[in-house]
Order: sequence, then C-alpha cells, then structure tokens
Amino acid sequence: MIAKEHWRDNMSDPNKIGKEVIELNERLYREGATDGLPVVPPTDELVAEMLRGTDLPGDHVLGHLGNREDPLTVERLAANGVMAGCRPIHMPVLVAGGKALVDPASNSMSFSVSTTGWAYLWMINGPIRDDIDIQSKSGAFGPGFRANRTIGRALGLAYRNTTRIYPGEKDMATLGNPFKYSLLAGENEEQSPWEPYHVSEEDYDAEESTITLAGPSCYISWTPYRNEPEYILEGMIDHMDPYMTGSGGHKTVWQLLCPYSAEQLGNAGLSKQNVKEFVRDNSYVDASKYARGKYQDREVERNDPRDIPSRQLPQISDTESLKVLTVGGAGTVNATVGPSIGGPVTKRIELPENWDDLVEEYTVTPDWIKSSQFFE
Repeated sequence: MIAKEHWRDNMSDPNKIGKEVIELNERLYREGATDGLPVVPPTDELVAEMLRGTDLPGDHVLGHLGNREDPLTVERLAANGVMAGCRPIHMPVLVAGGKALVDPASNSMSFSVSTTGWAYLWMINGPIRDDIDIQSKSGAFGPGFRANRTIGRALGLAYRNTTRIYPGEKDMATLGNPFKYSLLAGENEEQSPWEPYHVSEEDYDAEESTITLAGPSCYISWTPYRNEPEYILEGMIDHMDPYMTGSGGHKTVWQLLCPYSAEQLGNAGLSKQNVKEFVRDNSYVDASKYARGKYQDREVERNDPRDIPSRQLPQISDTESLKVLTVGGAGTVNATVGPSIGGPVTKRIELPENWDDLVEEYTVTPDWIKSSQFFE
C-alpha cells in the first residue's frame, strides 16, 4: 500500500492530483508492482474502503502462492484490487478467486511461470453476476465492462505481486499471453438450455455464486459452417487443434457456445453430456501431427514403418476433460479455449453482512447502455 503521507496536503487541485498519480505510477512501475498498465494508487484510505466488501480481517491469510513465504492476505488482495480499478462490491469475488489461486489443485504456479504462457480463465456463476454487473452476454470477454476487466486483472496482479514474478526472471513465457491481463466472463445462464456450470459440474445450488479458475493457453473464436446442430458439433471438433487435448479431468478444453448455438443443440434434444460424448467419440489426433506419440501401450516415432491407424488416439479421453458453457450474446460466434493445465477449481463467493447496502452504494449503470438498443 501507499500511505497517505505520500499525498500532498492540498488535494483539491486536480492538476496536483494528476501529477501525484503519475509520479506514484512511475514509482510502482520501477518497483515491478504493475502489469505495465497504469494503476490506481493503493492508498490506505482506498484499501480500507475495499475491505468493506468482506467480513474477513485484513490480516487473514488465504494461503501461499508458489514457493514464497509471503502469504496472500485479504489486505494484499484488496490493495491489488484497488490498483486494478476494483470497487468494494468486487471484493467477495476477489476473495473467492484468491482462494482458487492458493488451492494446490489449481496448479496456478505452473501456468503462471511456464514458457508456454498460460492465461487465467475466470468464469462466474450465480446471482452475483447481476449484483455487480458481471457481463455474460454481448462482448463478455471484451472491453467495456468494469467488473469483467478489473477483477481478472486484480487477481493476476495479486499473484504477480505476492510471488514477485517478472517476465524473463520467473515468468518464463516465451512470447507471453495477452489474455493474462484478464479473461473473465459470466456464464449466460438465462439463455442456456442446460444447467449452469457450477450446478452441473460442481454440485453447487443454482442460487449460490461461484468463481471457477482454469489455466488455458489459447483462445480460438469460430463460426459453424451452417447454423445447424451437426455443423456446430463439427465446429467444436474442427477448432480443437492437435495441441488441444484433454485427459483425466485436469487437462481440459473449454467450449464456450453462444446462446444461439447452445439453443440449436438443446432444441435437437442434446444434453450437455450428449455434446461432450459426441466430441469425445469423434475427435482424434493423427499420429503424423506429433514428433512422438503413443499408440495403445507403445510409443511411436513419426513415419514409423509399422502400420498405425491415422486415427491414433482420442483427443478428449473422457467427458470430464471437456467443459461446455453458454457465453455471449446475439450472433453465431463461439470460442474454443485451451488446453488448460490448471484446475479447474471452483470456489463459493461469500457475501458480507452489509452486502445489500454495498450494492446500492456502489452500483453504477453505464449511460451508454440503452436497453432498447443493446443486443444481449
């Protein structure tokens, strides 16, 4: 945090405020405490305000990240939330996301430092989406929605600043990944023909709110050749390149379907499990796509003279390794995201006692959203 003594006495002059913010951003950037973008200076007052969004004390330890002794505390999470532009009503999601990061099952250490450059994928379910304006419809993964962009960014900053990983030093991503800034959206539960992810996959109740963490490396958007169930299913398979394999429920591929595509599959009588089984049974990796592969119980080399079927092995070994969610708004564009080597880990979002008052105090409805014109 930056203590209040770093601010000038006269804060009524906007020119002085702007200069102070720039100077503090320069300092934080030099110290490696930013993600390269400007931040909101985490003053004592702003961090204390953020802590209104949780009933946990600031010194409460959520857990440890990586192999550093410094723990991820609620106060540290709040400070990074301020820096990312979050407000107190985002704090319950940050706390649940922090719990997901420190959970060893998330594998967050591996996908935070690997040369592959994995991202943090965050999916939000439940009533919290409406409470804090988590966008799950048009443009959910794009710019324009504060909660979607700042919460994901804050959790990434919290990991970076707690573990003190820097590009080329501990974060060894060869190219880096732009989605590491923020890849967060809500599931469009209202326009899905199936039960939401946290109910069908994680056994939560529909009225509970959750955050799910995965660690994918690739995001591919695509449109089916024709807007019919057969072509939507084929599109899901065609846009999983050979690198996107899923196995054991821990290496996963995420199929994020727009409402129209999901509706077409639902109207055809296909359950979410039916969709998963079709992809599992019909997605195969050709042996020639790999320098080394495996065929049954033996390894094979490229151009092995022995007779090897072209459909060498299933790309998705089991339905637990394929995740299907409804996301987005009007249109026919879908996304295939993966493979993920992290989690997935889902945590319940717990609300403070003063939640209703906080929502009323901090909710901001953007003027640019005109309900009569906005495509949901």
